[in-house]
Amino acid sequence: MSVKRISSTRLRFLTCCASLLYAATGGSAWAQSQEPSPKPSDQDAIVVTAQKKPELLLNAPLPISVVSAKTLTDQNLVRLSDFYNRIPGIQYTGDRVTNIAIRGITSGGVTTSTVAIVIDDIPLGASTIAGQPTIPDFDPATLERIEVLRGPQGTLYGASSLGGLIRYVTREPDTHKFSGRVEGGANFIDGGSGGKSFRGSVNIPIIENRAALSVSGFYRDDPRWIDNIRPGAAGKNVNRREGWGGRAALKIDATDNLKVTFAAIRQKTDTNYSTLSTSGAIPICPECVGPNIGMVATYTPKYNDLKTISVTPSTGEQKYQVYSARAEWNLNWATASSTTAWSRSDNLLSNDVTQNFSFLFQIYGAPSDASINIKAHDYTRKFSQELRLAENGKVFDWLLGAFYTSEHSSTEQILTLSSPSATPLNSGGPTAYREVAVFANATYHVTPKWNVQGGARYSKNKLESRNENVIDGPAQAIFGPSSSGQNPSLKDHAFTWLLSSDYHVSDNIMTYARVSTGYRPGGTNNDGFGPLTYGSDTVTNYELGLKGYVVPRVLSLDVSVFQIDWKNIQLQNTDVNSGIGYFTNGSKARSRGVEIASQAKPWGGMVIDANAAFTDAKLTQDLPILTGSTGLLGKAGDRLPFSAKFSTSISARQSFSLGGSTKAFVGATLAHVGDRQTAFQSSAGARPRFTLPSYSIVDLQAGISMDEVWHLSGYIRNLFNENAVINAGNGNGVLSPTAVFAQPRTFGFTVARDF
Repeated sequence: MSVKRISSTRLRFLTCCASLLYAATGGSAWAQSQEPSPKPSDQDAIVVTAQKKPELLLNAPLPISVVSAKTLTDQNLVRLSDFYNRIPGIQYTGDRVTNIAIRGITSGGVTTSTVAIVIDDIPLGASTIAGQPTIPDFDPATLERIEVLRGPQGTLYGASSLGGLIRYVTREPDTHKFSGRVEGGANFIDGGSGGKSFRGSVNIPIIENRAALSVSGFYRDDPRWIDNIRPGAAGKNVNRREGWGGRAALKIDATDNLKVTFAAIRQKTDTNYSTLSTSGAIPICPECVGPNIGMVATYTPKYNDLKTISVTPSTGEQKYQVYSARAEWNLNWATASSTTAWSRSDNLLSNDVTQNFSFLFQIYGAPSDASINIKAHDYTRKFSQELRLAENGKVFDWLLGAFYTSEHSSTEQILTLSSPSATPLNSGGPTAYREVAVFANATYHVTPKWNVQGGARYSKNKLESRNENVIDGPAQAIFGPSSSGQNPSLKDHAFTWLLSSDYHVSDNIMTYARVSTGYRPGGTNNDGFGPLTYGSDTVTNYELGLKGYVVPRVLSLDVSVFQIDWKNIQLQNTDVNSGIGYFTNGSKARSRGVEIASQAKPWGGMVIDANAAFTDAKLTQDLPILTGSTGLLGKAGDRLPFSAKFSTSISARQSFSLGGSTKAFVGATLAHVGDRQTAFQSSAGARPRFTLPSYSIVDLQAGISMDEVWHLSGYIRNLFNENAVINAGNGNGVLSPTAVFAQPRTFGFTVARDF
């Protein structure tokens, strides 16, 4: 059985629709949920804080995509996996932060993330590979908007933003008006089960103009569709994902010049049979064994179909806590700000890995019905402090800042055999990371139309880690002897910088040129697997852009042309004997491309958003072949993993009146992602790289509102029930191939009441 592809009739229909919409928008993109405007008084103007100051989207000389909370709630887009393919240049292959990339900057393994994630300027997750969390996916009840910054952001945001940055911007408490919202919804998967969701928020002014409290919360039980056929654990629709959480924020305007906001966020997600994404990983290519082990993998299911697994029960628990205090003090000549935060992330998983570690059966003399399970706990405890002093003037804008973080992380893994009862491997790697940085940014307004910007950041960091490996006697032939001890400490420093110049051709059009750099710290490996340490890597981004109104208030356009040079690439490899991953450095790569985003309002009530990204990400030098199984096979010109050469998204939404205070809308979205390559093959792996096929997914939306307080919306996602391949791999050619598929056709609705 092959992966289901879109039929020729549907493809012609979609292509026709796409061509019409593409022509209507001038060949452009979805990236902004509303168009930029040069006039602050314009009700459609979008204000962003991507450069750590409020400014109109049009005036920010860098490519930014904005997704509003309203867009998320109207279409029940509650996770990054629901809407990533509507943002130009972003790649998604799973639930972990390490599984997202922007502009093709990824080596395909579970390395330290190349995309930084912040919430209200608070960095989340570990700065090293240890303790990397799942993607937080904050509920729309908590958010004001999401800003996606494309290209390295090392100067203002520091380490691990090589490809870009995702900013979650929460809602500020309002000291003037009492308001709230309650919402409930249900959804159903074709051939699966139903799900439900509830969310609510309330804003309470405590002292008018001085203090307010904002509280929001949610509960969500997602629909399920994966079947398990393993004897003793068989069941239908087993991939449970249930989450809850909330946020409380207290804003105090102590004086007219001093404002303080205290906030707390907590959320938890429980999962069953859900590892790499909502759907988990499906075993494929049963013929890729024995004499055929070297064949290119197919998408033939190993079991009944592409929604069937055969594993022992697996569970997961992901938890987030973020506590922060933010203060702004207007000194009249400048504004001082402080952001203090402590966060905690935990990711506990118990998974059946029999397919990957079946070689242990022979060592232990296990029966054929035995199973192998891995229990993993990744965690990070992180304290951060940022201080800034800034002023925006008519001639000169400047910002000075200092940053400090202290992190304690670990990845702990226990491998167990069911029969005979044994623990072949028990490993851990506690890590302590500290970083101190100073940064500055300045913009000189040469003329009312011409601005020149420069920025720099200097940081010093130190990494200390231990390895603690307890190996059972029979397994030492595979995993090596038990070991425990301090790894070599790593000290490093980095200098990142940016230069940009923007010119307003008119009140409606701006052009800019930008050069920026990024940096990612190195790390250590567990003793016995790969080199003891690996180094940092860096990127330099060259970019030209244009944004603004092509036709005022009718057609907006945002175009960027870029090239990113990447040096000393961090790579994940897999040990051919043990199946354990480790990290090394490669050589050089580059990514170049064009991103186009646009919004058109051709007639009353109609909004057409579209995007297109053309990305050419490849190695520019051969990957080094080191010793034994430590090399990856990669030649200059080979594509970087999981990067599509072409992707696009086109959305159309028509709003209209039904009379009186009743309004309605209908809409549709087409998202297309081109073919991609899996991770690089190990020099000791027998299975080659293979291709993830392109896919197109269509979503429909509709809604009605009454008296501007009652709202009913409905949606269909993946209308044609495409078996879109989101992720696939074979452990660098060492493990049996698996694939992760998009959620099947899903129907849903929500009912909400504002007050």
